[in-house]
Amino acid sequence: MCNKSSFLLPLIVLFSLSLVACTSKATDLPQTEQNTIATIVAATVEAAFDATQHALSETQRYTEITSTPQPTPSEAPINTVIPSIQTSPTPSTPAGHALRVAYTKAGNVYLWIEGSGSVGLTSSHDAVELRISGDGELIVFKRLDPNNYNIQELWVVNTSGMANERVLVSSMDLSELMPSDPSLNISGIGVLDFTWRPNTHEVAYNTLVLHEGPGFGPNHDLRLVNADTLIKTTLIETGQGGLFYYSPDGSQITLSNPESISLVKADGSDPQPNVLTFPDVITYSEYEYHPHPIWASDSSSLRVAIPPHDPLADPMPATRLWLIPVDGSPAVLLGNIQAMPFAWPDNAFSPNLERVIYAAHVGEPSDNQRELRIANPDGSNETIYASGESLIFTSWSPDSQHFIYEINSGANEGVYVGGINDQPVLITPDPHSMSDIHWLDGTRFAYLLSTNNLWVLRISNLNGEDLGIIDTLPDSNPKFDVLP
Repeated sequence: MCNKSSFLLPLIVLFSLSLVACTSKATDLPQTEQNTIATIVAATVEAAFDATQHALSETQRYTEITSTPQPTPSEAPINTVIPSIQTSPTPSTPAGHALRVAYTKAGNVYLWIEGSGSVGLTSSHDAVELRISGDGELIVFKRLDPNNYNIQELWVVNTSGMANERVLVSSMDLSELMPSDPSLNISGIGVLDFTWRPNTHEVAYNTLVLHEGPGFGPNHDLRLVNADTLIKTTLIETGQGGLFYYSPDGSQITLSNPESISLVKADGSDPQPNVLTFPDVITYSEYEYHPHPIWASDSSSLRVAIPPHDPLADPMPATRLWLIPVDGSPAVLLGNIQAMPFAWPDNAFSPNLERVIYAAHVGEPSDNQRELRIANPDGSNETIYASGESLIFTSWSPDSQHFIYEINSGANEGVYVGGINDQPVLITPDPHSMSDIHWLDGTRFAYLLSTNNLWVLRISNLNGEDLGIIDTLPDSNPKFDVLP
């Protein structure tokens, strides 16, 4: 489950550095255009930063976890004591539905099961991210040495019976991927993203280079490790792949690059390189934008929104909407939308692929006024659903009937649940306090709420009714994953 989100990493933080560390494409602009850029960037970043604080850069995210010395990840915990069971209020839910939520608390892995409360599964105090397997039997988690973010590993733990936590990818395994050229100033190799290959106990992951300062250095590789047998496989070597997304049936993989999208079978066979090519998207920073394709539920095709080459060109170019078949047929341009610059429309397509929703800029750039627009998948029949200052679209519900968006400033400030056939419902008037929203089904979602310097993991419904608290978390940047 890549959230998303997931997943594109520290875009807002890196983008805020753009006026200091621009690419040559930005610094070659006339001064008047640079001033315009500064106005737009400042308004966008200032309004969106707090609401997207979970999308921190890798370096910042690593160093803010804790300053307390902890065991190095490669060391097995000594005299491990599994934290005692913590019973939490159980949100009311439909009968017979055993929802599971895995989350980090004080650097440990916890599992909450609907109707049973929470239990701690690890005690290393250095877990920073996790994913629960599709059958709910295993949780893979990333460990990070709080004193050295170059030391990180992937581990797995059972969710029932003996915890049996074990290392999948060690820091030594990652260090073996270090390039031999010392002039690259690389301090280490880290895990960029990891997920369960659908319907298996195989963990797929890719890596990135670690170094001082800003920047995003994906290695564009893809590696597998079996959580049962511990057998490791290199599916795609460094530099040969891209950011990866599995099809729902687990049979195929999309590989996203700054100028192309490719396909390959899940076993690495039958590659289809460059099924879609496009000009790179200027981010006015060191970050390279990678599009996020959306798979059809039957795994037969993908949709993807590609922003324009220069988002700040005047007049503003359109974002293009594409259909990509997997049978070798050419990609088809469906249409265009006028999406807000730098509010990347990665999740514009609804899960059923019948609509797109996105934020569009209106008025003067300094006012930062936006409209939330809904359209057909080709961009036609566009309607305005809501408007507000620093409006951000967050996510679709799994049934494609509802969605969440934020208005980050002004009279209508807050987080809202909207609906295709419903009026918006205010969930909280403080968008900066709500983070990391995960839909559980068509009517419920889990999220983190900041209160009194703590994060509270909660569940609510479409009416904004609080269904209960899963746990209160002292971490500065807790993470969670759900298995509906």
